[in-house]
Amino acid sequence: MRLNTASFETSRLLVRACRLQDASALTNLMTPSISKWVAAWPTPLTLEATKSILTAAINAAQDGLAFGAVVIAKDTQHIIGWCKLDISESHAELGYWIGEAYQRNGFALELSQGAIAFTFEDLKLDVLRAGAQVENIGSLALLKKLGMTRQNQQSVWAPARKRFEMCEFWSLTSTT
Repeated sequence: MRLNTASFETSRLLVRACRLQDASALTNLMTPSISKWVAAWPTPLTLEATKSILTAAINAAQDGLAFGAVVIAKDTQHIIGWCKLDISESHAELGYWIGEAYQRNGFALELSQGAIAFTFEDLKLDVLRAGAQVENIGSLALLKKLGMTRQNQQSVWAPARKRFEMCEFWSLTSTT
């Protein structure tokens, strides 16, 4: 599968491979309250920093190592967030964020359910992992709601804040 042109849909969302042209919309969505929970997206976020993140994601997609994607609301066609699957031989690791104005509408759950299906059905991988900072109660509750199983805690480098942070990791294994 060509990850740099891949996409998947849910009932309300289109999740498609990112392009450099998405940089402005993503930059405008990033706020301190989102950045504090994601490792690679700093705040304040410049357009150049966003382009750098997107370029790395595009290059990783071309090498088959990641699916970096924008999350688009079908009804408005607006970019509302980000999704990334880092891919290894046996599993993918999910990361995502939804812009503040679009939170509390079930988009994170819907996006994550779509990412699970994409990982197992399209990428043909057996395991999906995800992690969140131990203080991120909302994300940890979502991982549990998705049927994931808690695996461990580990210290993770967060380049956005230039420090290590304790994160809890969860996983889900395909039943097929």
